[in-house]
Amino acid sequence: MKVLVLGSYVSANCLCVERLPLAGESLAAQALWVEHGGKGLNLAVGLHRLGLDVEVLLAIGNDAAGDALLDFLRAEGLDTRWVIKAGERSGLGIGLIAADGSNVIVVYPGANALLDKTHVQTALGTLESTQLVCAQFEIPDAPILEAFRHARSCGINTLLNPSPWRVPSPSLLNLTDILVVNETEAAALFYLETSRTPSVEQWLVILPTLEWQGELLVVTLAERGCVALQSGQPATHQPAWVIAPTDPTGTGDAFTAGLAQAWVSGLALVDALQFANACGAIVAARQAVLPALPTTHQVDTFMAGQSLDSSSK
Repeated sequence: MKVLVLGSYVSANCLCVERLPLAGESLAAQALWVEHGGKGLNLAVGLHRLGLDVEVLLAIGNDAAGDALLDFLRAEGLDTRWVIKAGERSGLGIGLIAADGSNVIVVYPGANALLDKTHVQTALGTLESTQLVCAQFEIPDAPILEAFRHARSCGINTLLNPSPWRVPSPSLLNLTDILVVNETEAAALFYLETSRTPSVEQWLVILPTLEWQGELLVVTLAERGCVALQSGQPATHQPAWVIAPTDPTGTGDAFTAGLAQAWVSGLALVDALQFANACGAIVAARQAVLPALPTTHQVDTFMAGQSLDSSSK
Protein backbone atom coordinates (compact mmCIF):
# COMPACT_ATOMS: atom_id res chain seq x y z
CA MET A 1 0.00 0.00 0.00
CA LYS A 2 1.47 3.31 -1.11
CA VAL A 3 0.81 6.83 0.15
CA LEU A 4 1.99 10.18 -1.24
CA VAL A 5 2.69 12.84 1.40
CA LEU A 6 2.96 16.48 0.39
CA GLY A 7 5.46 17.17 3.11
CA SER A 8 7.17 19.99 4.93
CA TYR A 9 10.45 20.22 6.78
CA VAL A 10 11.30 22.30 9.83
CA SER A 11 14.51 22.21 11.81
CA ALA A 12 12.87 22.02 15.24
CA ASN A 13 14.52 23.69 18.24
CA CYS A 14 12.75 23.07 21.54
CA LEU A 15 13.39 24.67 24.94
CA CYS A 16 11.97 23.21 28.16
CA VAL A 17 10.83 25.84 30.67
CA GLU A 18 9.06 25.74 34.01
CA ARG A 19 6.22 27.81 32.58
CA LEU A 20 5.49 29.80 29.46
CA PRO A 21 6.84 33.37 29.71
CA LEU A 22 4.69 36.45 29.97
CA ALA A 23 4.94 39.19 27.35
CA GLY A 24 8.38 40.83 27.57
CA GLU A 25 9.65 38.30 30.13
CA SER A 26 12.90 36.31 29.85
CA LEU A 27 13.15 32.86 31.40
CA ALA A 28 15.95 30.34 31.80
CA ALA A 29 15.41 27.00 30.05
CA GLN A 30 16.14 23.70 31.76
CA ALA A 31 16.80 21.70 28.59
CA LEU A 32 17.26 22.06 24.85
CA TRP A 33 16.90 19.61 22.03
CA VAL A 34 17.18 20.01 18.28
CA GLU A 35 15.60 17.56 15.85
CA HIS A 36 14.23 17.22 12.36
CA GLY A 37 10.56 18.21 12.32
CA GLY A 38 7.71 19.61 10.31
CA LYS A 39 4.17 18.29 10.14
CA GLY A 40 4.70 16.81 6.69
CA LEU A 41 7.93 15.11 7.70
CA ASN A 42 6.32 13.73 10.86
CA LEU A 43 3.43 12.37 8.83
CA ALA A 44 5.70 10.74 6.24
CA VAL A 45 7.96 9.12 8.84
CA GLY A 46 4.94 8.08 10.92
CA LEU A 47 3.34 6.33 7.95
CA HIS A 48 6.65 4.69 7.01
CA ARG A 49 7.12 3.36 10.55
CA LEU A 50 3.59 1.93 10.37
CA GLY A 51 4.60 -0.14 7.37
CA LEU A 52 3.29 1.83 4.39
CA ASP A 53 5.22 2.51 1.19
CA VAL A 54 5.65 6.29 1.42
CA GLU A 55 6.54 8.78 -1.29
CA VAL A 56 7.27 12.21 0.19
CA LEU A 57 7.43 15.46 -1.77
CA LEU A 58 8.94 18.30 0.24
CA ALA A 59 11.28 21.28 -0.11
CA ILE A 60 14.49 21.97 1.81
CA GLY A 61 17.00 24.80 1.64
CA ASN A 62 20.55 24.76 0.37
CA ASP A 63 21.87 24.62 3.91
CA ALA A 64 23.29 22.23 6.48
CA ALA A 65 19.84 21.45 7.90
CA GLY A 66 18.62 20.34 4.48
CA ASP A 67 21.65 18.13 3.92
CA ALA A 68 21.19 16.59 7.36
CA LEU A 69 17.56 15.82 6.55
CA LEU A 70 18.57 13.97 3.38
CA ASP A 71 20.94 11.82 5.46
CA PHE A 72 18.16 11.15 7.99
CA LEU A 73 15.62 10.12 5.34
CA ARG A 74 18.07 7.73 3.72
CA ALA A 75 18.94 6.20 7.09
CA GLU A 76 15.21 5.83 7.82
CA GLY A 77 14.73 4.02 4.50
CA LEU A 78 12.61 6.68 2.78
CA ASP A 79 13.03 7.56 -0.89
CA THR A 80 14.51 11.06 -1.35
CA ARG A 81 13.94 11.49 -5.10
CA TRP A 82 11.14 14.04 -4.53
CA VAL A 83 13.02 16.10 -1.93
CA ILE A 84 13.46 19.46 -3.67
CA LYS A 85 16.24 21.95 -2.87
CA ALA A 86 14.66 25.40 -3.09
CA GLY A 87 16.04 28.67 -1.76
CA GLU A 88 18.74 29.23 0.82
CA ARG A 89 17.00 28.32 4.07
CA SER A 90 15.14 25.26 5.27
CA GLY A 91 12.15 25.73 7.53
CA LEU A 92 12.96 26.61 11.14
CA GLY A 93 10.83 26.14 14.25
CA ILE A 94 11.24 27.38 17.84
CA GLY A 95 9.17 25.72 20.56
CA LEU A 96 8.77 26.47 24.27
CA ILE A 97 7.55 23.46 26.26
CA ALA A 98 6.33 24.11 29.81
CA ALA A 99 6.43 21.63 32.68
CA ASP A 100 2.64 21.19 32.52
CA GLY A 101 2.83 20.20 28.84
CA SER A 102 1.59 23.51 27.43
CA ASN A 103 3.59 24.91 24.56
CA VAL A 104 4.17 27.79 22.16
CA ILE A 105 5.61 27.15 18.69
CA VAL A 106 6.76 29.64 16.05
CA VAL A 107 7.70 28.47 12.56
CA TYR A 108 9.62 30.20 9.74
CA PRO A 109 8.56 28.40 6.52
CA GLY A 110 11.77 28.85 4.52
CA ALA A 111 11.88 26.47 1.55
CA ASN A 112 8.42 25.09 2.39
CA ALA A 113 6.87 28.28 1.00
CA LEU A 114 8.60 27.66 -2.36
CA LEU A 115 6.97 24.29 -3.06
CA ASP A 116 4.64 24.82 -6.02
CA LYS A 117 2.44 22.95 -8.47
CA THR A 118 5.28 22.41 -10.95
CA HIS A 119 7.03 20.26 -8.34
CA VAL A 120 3.82 18.25 -7.97
CA GLN A 121 3.47 17.86 -11.73
CA THR A 122 6.99 16.41 -11.87
CA ALA A 123 6.06 13.76 -9.31
CA LEU A 124 2.58 12.87 -10.60
CA GLY A 125 3.78 9.59 -12.08
CA THR A 126 4.12 8.23 -8.56
CA LEU A 127 0.33 8.35 -8.15
CA GLU A 128 -0.24 5.38 -10.45
CA SER A 129 -0.23 2.88 -7.59
CA THR A 130 -1.09 5.22 -4.71
CA GLN A 131 -4.07 4.66 -2.39
CA LEU A 132 -4.01 7.99 -0.55
CA VAL A 133 -2.60 11.52 -0.97
CA CYS A 134 -2.00 13.41 2.30
CA ALA A 135 -1.31 17.09 2.94
CA GLN A 136 -1.03 19.62 5.75
CA PHE A 137 -0.76 23.41 5.82
CA GLU A 138 2.96 24.07 6.24
CA ILE A 139 3.05 24.42 2.45
CA PRO A 140 1.06 26.68 0.08
CA ASP A 141 -2.34 25.81 -1.35
CA ALA A 142 -1.19 25.55 -4.98
CA PRO A 143 0.73 22.22 -4.73
CA ILE A 144 -2.03 20.70 -2.58
CA LEU A 145 -4.73 21.67 -5.07
CA GLU A 146 -2.69 20.30 -7.98
CA ALA A 147 -2.11 16.97 -6.26
CA PHE A 148 -5.69 16.65 -4.98
CA ARG A 149 -7.16 17.46 -8.42
CA HIS A 150 -5.03 14.79 -10.04
CA ALA A 151 -5.87 12.32 -7.27
CA ARG A 152 -9.59 12.96 -7.72
CA SER A 153 -9.30 12.39 -11.48
CA CYS A 154 -7.60 9.04 -10.75
CA GLY A 155 -10.10 7.96 -8.08
CA ILE A 156 -7.50 8.25 -5.30
CA ASN A 157 -8.60 9.33 -1.81
CA THR A 158 -7.22 12.53 -0.29
CA LEU A 159 -6.57 13.47 3.34
CA LEU A 160 -6.14 17.03 4.61
CA ASN A 161 -4.99 18.18 8.04
CA PRO A 162 -5.29 21.99 7.76
CA SER A 163 -2.68 22.79 10.39
CA PRO A 164 -1.06 25.21 11.12
CA TRP A 165 -4.49 26.70 10.71
CA ARG A 166 -5.63 28.78 7.79
CA VAL A 167 -9.08 28.66 6.23
CA PRO A 168 -9.15 26.00 3.48
CA SER A 169 -10.58 27.24 0.19
CA PRO A 170 -13.93 25.78 -0.91
CA SER A 171 -12.21 24.23 -3.94
CA LEU A 172 -9.72 22.42 -1.71
CA LEU A 173 -12.41 21.18 0.66
CA ASN A 174 -14.40 19.88 -2.32
CA LEU A 175 -11.38 17.76 -3.26
CA THR A 176 -10.85 16.43 0.28
CA ASP A 177 -12.18 12.99 1.21
CA ILE A 178 -10.81 12.79 4.77
CA LEU A 179 -10.55 15.92 6.93
CA VAL A 180 -8.76 15.86 10.30
CA VAL A 181 -9.10 18.96 12.52
CA ASN A 182 -8.84 19.79 16.20
CA GLU A 183 -11.61 21.52 18.16
CA THR A 184 -10.34 25.04 17.51
CA GLU A 185 -9.94 24.40 13.79
CA ALA A 186 -13.39 22.81 13.54
CA ALA A 187 -14.98 25.81 15.26
CA ALA A 188 -13.25 28.22 12.86
CA LEU A 189 -14.03 26.18 9.76
CA PHE A 190 -17.71 25.63 10.52
CA TYR A 191 -18.38 28.97 12.28
CA LEU A 192 -19.28 27.35 15.59
CA GLU A 193 -19.93 29.22 18.83
CA THR A 194 -16.65 29.20 20.77
CA SER A 195 -17.60 30.75 24.13
CA ARG A 196 -18.01 27.23 25.52
CA THR A 197 -16.19 24.04 24.62
CA PRO A 198 -18.78 21.51 23.40
CA SER A 199 -19.06 18.29 25.35
CA VAL A 200 -18.59 14.99 23.56
CA GLU A 201 -22.36 14.52 23.50
CA GLN A 202 -22.77 17.97 21.95
CA TRP A 203 -20.16 17.18 19.29
CA LEU A 204 -22.11 14.06 18.33
CA VAL A 205 -25.15 16.27 17.74
CA ILE A 206 -23.17 19.00 15.95
CA LEU A 207 -21.26 16.83 13.46
CA PRO A 208 -24.25 15.67 11.36
CA THR A 209 -25.42 19.28 11.00
CA LEU A 210 -22.17 20.59 9.50
CA GLU A 211 -21.78 21.39 5.82
CA TRP A 212 -19.33 18.61 5.11
CA GLN A 213 -19.68 16.46 1.99
CA GLY A 214 -16.52 14.34 2.19
CA GLU A 215 -16.13 10.70 3.17
CA LEU A 216 -14.82 11.20 6.72
CA LEU A 217 -14.60 14.12 9.16
CA VAL A 218 -12.58 13.66 12.35
CA VAL A 219 -12.36 16.19 15.19
CA THR A 220 -9.65 15.48 17.76
CA LEU A 221 -10.50 16.39 21.37
CA ALA A 222 -7.13 15.93 23.12
CA GLU A 223 -7.63 14.03 26.41
CA ARG A 224 -11.29 13.33 25.47
CA GLY A 225 -10.29 11.31 22.41
CA CYS A 226 -11.96 12.16 19.11
CA VAL A 227 -15.33 12.26 17.36
CA ALA A 228 -15.95 11.36 13.75
CA LEU A 229 -18.60 11.37 11.06
CA GLN A 230 -18.35 8.90 8.19
CA SER A 231 -20.57 9.29 5.15
CA GLY A 232 -23.86 7.45 5.65
CA GLN A 233 -23.12 6.61 9.30
CA PRO A 234 -24.04 8.18 12.67
CA ALA A 235 -21.43 10.28 14.45
CA THR A 236 -19.20 8.33 16.84
CA HIS A 237 -16.89 9.03 19.77
CA GLN A 238 -13.68 7.16 20.51
CA PRO A 239 -12.23 7.72 24.04
CA ALA A 240 -8.58 8.57 24.55
CA TRP A 241 -6.06 6.17 26.03
CA VAL A 242 -5.02 6.82 29.63
CA ILE A 243 -1.45 8.18 29.70
CA ALA A 244 0.70 10.63 31.64
CA PRO A 245 1.18 13.36 29.01
CA THR A 246 4.67 14.80 28.59
CA ASP A 247 4.69 16.90 25.41
CA PRO A 248 1.80 17.37 22.94
CA THR A 249 4.11 18.35 20.08
CA GLY A 250 3.58 16.00 17.13
CA THR A 251 0.61 14.24 18.71
CA GLY A 252 -1.74 15.36 15.93
CA ASP A 253 0.72 14.25 13.25
CA ALA A 254 1.03 10.80 14.84
CA PHE A 255 -2.77 10.58 15.10
CA THR A 256 -3.16 11.47 11.41
CA ALA A 257 -0.54 8.90 10.41
CA GLY A 258 -2.35 6.23 12.40
CA LEU A 259 -5.71 7.17 10.91
CA ALA A 260 -4.32 7.11 7.36
CA GLN A 261 -2.66 3.72 7.90
CA ALA A 262 -5.83 2.24 9.38
CA TRP A 263 -7.96 3.71 6.60
CA VAL A 264 -5.93 2.28 3.71
CA SER A 265 -5.75 -1.03 5.60
CA GLY A 266 -9.55 -1.19 5.56
CA LEU A 267 -10.19 -1.13 9.31
CA ALA A 268 -13.67 -0.30 10.56
CA LEU A 269 -14.02 3.30 11.73
CA VAL A 270 -14.05 2.51 15.47
CA ASP A 271 -10.91 0.39 15.15
CA ALA A 272 -9.23 3.04 12.97
CA LEU A 273 -9.93 5.78 15.52
CA GLN A 274 -8.71 3.61 18.38
CA PHE A 275 -5.48 2.89 16.49
CA ALA A 276 -5.01 6.58 15.62
CA ASN A 277 -5.60 7.61 19.25
CA ALA A 278 -2.96 5.11 20.34
CA CYS A 279 -0.41 6.56 17.89
CA GLY A 280 -1.06 10.03 19.26
CA ALA A 281 -0.91 8.87 22.88
CA ILE A 282 2.45 7.17 22.41
CA VAL A 283 3.98 10.41 21.10
CA ALA A 284 2.27 12.59 23.74
CA ALA A 285 3.81 10.49 26.51
CA ARG A 286 7.38 11.23 25.35
CA GLN A 287 9.56 14.21 24.59
CA ALA A 288 10.73 14.70 20.98
CA VAL A 289 8.59 13.55 18.06
CA LEU A 290 10.54 11.52 15.51
CA PRO A 291 12.06 9.06 18.01
CA ALA A 292 8.58 8.50 19.47
CA LEU A 293 6.68 7.79 16.24
CA PRO A 294 5.70 4.15 16.67
CA THR A 295 5.75 1.01 14.58
CA THR A 296 2.60 -1.09 14.21
CA HIS A 297 4.01 -3.62 16.68
CA GLN A 298 4.58 -0.87 19.24
CA VAL A 299 1.02 0.39 18.78
CA ASP A 300 -0.41 -3.11 19.20
CA THR A 301 1.67 -3.64 22.35
CA PHE A 302 0.57 -0.28 23.73
CA MET A 303 -3.12 -1.01 23.15
CA ALA A 304 -2.81 -4.43 24.76
CA GLY A 305 -1.36 -2.92 27.94
CA GLN A 306 -3.32 0.35 28.30
CA SER A 307 -6.88 1.26 29.17
CA LEU A 308 -9.33 3.67 27.58
CA ASP A 309 -10.60 6.72 29.44
CA SER A 310 -14.29 5.87 29.60
CA SER A 311 -14.96 9.01 31.69
CA SER A 312 -14.17 11.43 28.84
CA LYS A 313 -17.28 13.42 27.94
